[in-house]
Amino acid sequence: MKYVKGTEISENGEMATAVLHLTERMEVLSSAVLNGGHAVTDSLFIMQVPHDFDCSDPRGTMEAERIRLGLPGEAVGMMTATEVKYVFTATESDYEGSNTFAAVTAGLSNQVVAGQVLDNWEKRHEISMERHRALVGTINIIGVSPVSLTDSAKVNIFMPMVEAKSAAMAALGYCETGTTSDSMAIVSPIGDNREEYAGTGVSLGISMARSVKAAVISNLVKRADYPVMGTFLDRLESIGITLDQMWDASMEIYLPNPNWDERKLRKMFDEKMSVLCQDINVSSLVQGAIALEDLGNKDCICAMPRGMFKEDPIHLIADEIIGMQIAQYISGTRGIFEFHRFDRYKPGIIGKAGPFIDDMLCGLIGGVMSFIYAALFDNEDHTSQ
Repeated sequence: MKYVKGTEISENGEMATAVLHLTERMEVLSSAVLNGGHAVTDSLFIMQVPHDFDCSDPRGTMEAERIRLGLPGEAVGMMTATEVKYVFTATESDYEGSNTFAAVTAGLSNQVVAGQVLDNWEKRHEISMERHRALVGTINIIGVSPVSLTDSAKVNIFMPMVEAKSAAMAALGYCETGTTSDSMAIVSPIGDNREEYAGTGVSLGISMARSVKAAVISNLVKRADYPVMGTFLDRLESIGITLDQMWDASMEIYLPNPNWDERKLRKMFDEKMSVLCQDINVSSLVQGAIALEDLGNKDCICAMPRGMFKEDPIHLIADEIIGMQIAQYISGTRGIFEFHRFDRYKPGIIGKAGPFIDDMLCGLIGGVMSFIYAALFDNEDHTSQ
């Protein structure tokens, strides 16, 4: 890239800073900590700070790092908790003559879906610390344009940059769109003949998006930063279905046996669910039902007219097939019998769920209860003998 002189990593004890040197002074629009907003400079840097960094004067801290590095006063500086020497990546792309450059640090210890309320801090912290044990961070992106840009074009090009970052995360399996501390900068040459458009539909925006996406993916793959999926019980809880609710549904149509202690039944129920959580086949079917429910609610199931899904059409049998397969996998023919019993009455949380979720729950709960009944009956038979 003709405007990039080079990049370097400057280590300072356990910390490190990535520096981008330009061939000339260029215009920068950024959300950077140091010299953010509009700036003109030939130097940008991304400074690593400790994961538990808590400073009342972050600009002062970055100013001290700028001086240590010997960079000019107008240098633009960003901050990250990711280990810069491991996850700094620079990439170039060329599309229809638009040669763009992206320099990126990426880590996902404080991931978030844009627009979500930042609640459930205990769970978020648990995930954050799990990722922190590998490498931590923020996604900082510096994009360099080969042409001069108007102010509106500078803002415009942030769209393909942000969308490319989120697309990179989606490509690796994340539902999150970024982290709570991401920062971004667009660098462009000074000039009178300025490009007015730089969005996702023009060559400049396409090239920049490709540069950013490649760099973000490269960083996340380097550090093996993949989604923390948890178990299918975690996925069910995330959509408002708890283990307690599933147990309550099973008890609504339970025919009491005086020889069986309900506390023992509950213990067996929890233990079997825990074992099934390690089964990739049950997990796949449960996740498949959740995904199909989401597609149906968005009217995105192929061959299904808009609005039909909410009516739970009688000719939709894929939902029952999933439920029956789960039940049969867990408990054979007995499991299918219990599936139909639960499907007939739809007790508790099952009756409140949509087409795919309710049949999946019928299969899951029915299969587990059938497994428990069979185990208890078999035990009674052996005892009587």
